[in-house]
Amino acid sequence: MVQKIRSYFYIIGLLSLFVSQPTLSQTILDFSTIKVDELSDDQIQSLMQRASSMGYSQQDIFSLAQQQGLSLTEISKLGQRVSKIESSRASIAQSTPIKRPVRTYADTVFLNNQTSSSTVIFGLSIFQNGSAKRGFEPSLNIPTPQSYILGAGDELFIDIYGTSEQYYQAEINADGNILLENFGPIFLSGLDINAAQNKIKNKLSKVYTEMGGDSPSTFVSVNLGKIRSINITVVGEVAIPGTYTLSAFSTVFNALYTVGGVTGNGTLRNIKVIRSGKLITQLDVYDFLMSGDNKNNVRLQNDDVILVEPYTNRVEINGAVKRPAIYELKENESLSDLIKYAGGFTENAFSDQINVVRNVGKEKVVADVFKNQFDIFTPKPGDVYQVKRVLDRFTNRVQIKGAVFRPGQYSISEELTVQELIQRADGLKGDANLSRALIIRTNPDLSTENISINLKDLMEGVSSDIQLQREDVVQIFSIYDLKEESYVEVSGEVNSGGVFRFSDRMTIEDVLVMAGGFKSSASASKIEITRRFGDAKAGNVSEVFVVDVDRNLSLNGDDNAFELQPFDHVIVRKNPDFFVQKFVAIEGEVAYPGNYAIKNQTERISSLLERAGGVNQYAYIEGATLLRKTEFHSEITNIEQQVQALEALLNRYAEADPSLSEAELAQVARLNQQLNELDKQSLDIEGDPFYAKKERLREIVQRNALFGDVQLGNSDAIGINLKKILEEPNSKYDLILEEGDVLVLPKQQETVRLRGRVLYPTTVVYEPNRSLKHFINMAGGFGNRAQRKNTYVIYANGSVAKTKKFLFFKTYPQVSPGAEIIVPTKPPKLPVAISEVVGITSGLATLALLISQINF
Repeated sequence: MVQKIRSYFYIIGLLSLFVSQPTLSQTILDFSTIKVDELSDDQIQSLMQRASSMGYSQQDIFSLAQQQGLSLTEISKLGQRVSKIESSRASIAQSTPIKRPVRTYADTVFLNNQTSSSTVIFGLSIFQNGSAKRGFEPSLNIPTPQSYILGAGDELFIDIYGTSEQYYQAEINADGNILLENFGPIFLSGLDINAAQNKIKNKLSKVYTEMGGDSPSTFVSVNLGKIRSINITVVGEVAIPGTYTLSAFSTVFNALYTVGGVTGNGTLRNIKVIRSGKLITQLDVYDFLMSGDNKNNVRLQNDDVILVEPYTNRVEINGAVKRPAIYELKENESLSDLIKYAGGFTENAFSDQINVVRNVGKEKVVADVFKNQFDIFTPKPGDVYQVKRVLDRFTNRVQIKGAVFRPGQYSISEELTVQELIQRADGLKGDANLSRALIIRTNPDLSTENISINLKDLMEGVSSDIQLQREDVVQIFSIYDLKEESYVEVSGEVNSGGVFRFSDRMTIEDVLVMAGGFKSSASASKIEITRRFGDAKAGNVSEVFVVDVDRNLSLNGDDNAFELQPFDHVIVRKNPDFFVQKFVAIEGEVAYPGNYAIKNQTERISSLLERAGGVNQYAYIEGATLLRKTEFHSEITNIEQQVQALEALLNRYAEADPSLSEAELAQVARLNQQLNELDKQSLDIEGDPFYAKKERLREIVQRNALFGDVQLGNSDAIGINLKKILEEPNSKYDLILEEGDVLVLPKQQETVRLRGRVLYPTTVVYEPNRSLKHFINMAGGFGNRAQRKNTYVIYANGSVAKTKKFLFFKTYPQVSPGAEIIVPTKPPKLPVAISEVVGITSGLATLALLISQINF
């Protein structure tokens, strides 16, 4: 009984398997509707496994599919997919220590396509159709080829036109005849289309007499309709050998594409076509690949056999050739032919000599083949040829760098000197340092030595010229390479302050003109110039000069002769008696909202409310808020200061007239080079705590900015007591206004918002005289991770009140209209690790032991 029940469950299990995958269960018996591209790899693998369990081999499956009418393209795709799946399984098996399965037909196909070398076998992939959308498939939408031989199954369209008109459609039967009404059979099998048309015309002309003669008036046209199918057999080293049904238009290439291409062991140089037991052609695929010669790609006939034998001679060529690969050579082909197949040498190839590794007996030998031997040297099976590249060195090069008009590489003559090389480089630039130049010479052991020269004496002939050698590098320094880039800076009350290029005999008047002159708020007196000390002096940081300048930018008295020095900083102070209007704003429920200028430095909120017409009947006084801008300040590093100064100087050139002088262009190049160097140095300061703090502040400010895109500032909401301000003007509650303040008086609010760890964060209607817990209950109560003791309330005016605790009692803050209740979240509890438990226990045990040892 138990055995029967097990049998029932087994049958039910099999039925459920087939029901769960109806497509695959049917494909074992019916291949006519299968679409390989629509099947996943798992479905194909399951299909092959189930077929194997039913006794089918992979070859049997392909044959069965062909008999059921599955197209050859789909059969080829199925074979390629199976090979791909088996390839993946084989790669996994190589890295996983499991038992290797029994090799199937697909395993054999896959392994035959592999080679011992990772180098590509030239031409092997041309007939592989696994991933190609189109390949060597025969085209049926072409005119009937004149050489096409008719046979049983071909359908002919016979059109009679002219004086008489008639149309026939006939198929060549198994006996090779077509049957036309009133004409009898006409034997056409074995004839080409032209011969068939002439034979049909001769037969019809007995009835249509106007077809004959020198001036016929009736004509006949014969065209091929449905093309017959032929059976061909492909054997040997191909992916899926067997018998295939193809179109009669098919050629050898079409057949090789259909069977999935040649395997890794197959020849491409001697593919044989056998017809009626006789060899009719030997096809060399290289003729087609190299020159497009397709003459031996014959059209196949019924029962033709294509034989792909194993290759006989393969060699490998690598290195500086255009198509490095493994090539198959014939007996009479030389190394020159191999180079031609490889596409010839690349532009960097050392073509005078090729290195070859050859198998000789039980060992390998290395040989060199020279250029004059390429035509007579015969490659042997297994040869590996290496075409080397030219050496990355020069036989006749010298270089000149630095302050010359045409730095670069030059060829060396037998007696080239430093002075001649400078002349070939179009001479020295104006900023060349004439006191010292260098020749960096490379010794035979690749070490270097420096040869210092006085360039001025050499150019004037005071010292003898120096003859150069191969690979010498002449370095001409610029005078600016040996000193820091000079600039002056103007700041304060000028129209266009910043950093300016320093020039000799530059005055304060000059730099103020360059800075756009004074602002209306500037003080023309007490202009300060701060100057660096040339040497260290105890306790002094900088030297300060004070001068007076007229509004017309002319110096007063002795200040006329004052000249600036590099890195001077000119500061123009603000006139203490000059003030610019400062504005504040009032928004909301007042009579006249908008911007208001501050009347004096002690104007307060109450004065602003009075000027705005006072609050109206809709104002929510308890929710009044003052928004005030705040600024953060942080020091910048020396590197950042230098970068800012140099960038400002560079930007000034960019904004100037594009026609820069030669000196200005040279300075722009130097500025760019110095900025690149400073950028590299700035990477070292990112770990500085002050730098990290400044970056963090910048992120916070940009994320919370209320007044647009600011760099290091934002606005704070100051909770004011407007009721007290209205009752007690000029009291401590009545704050003094600052520029940019915004006083906001909202409308009467009637809601309370709840956020944080409540069950349902929401906004509820305010109810007077209700506790905080009442509103939390309206949001579903506290959540499971609510931090109740830290619950706080943000009031409409921006002030904050938190929950207070005394002993075991909590006092929650009062709630008013427009308030926001925040319930924080408890931090997650981290489990105590076993190591921590052991550590604590060990510590307690040690402490107990110490206590026990103490003698009281």
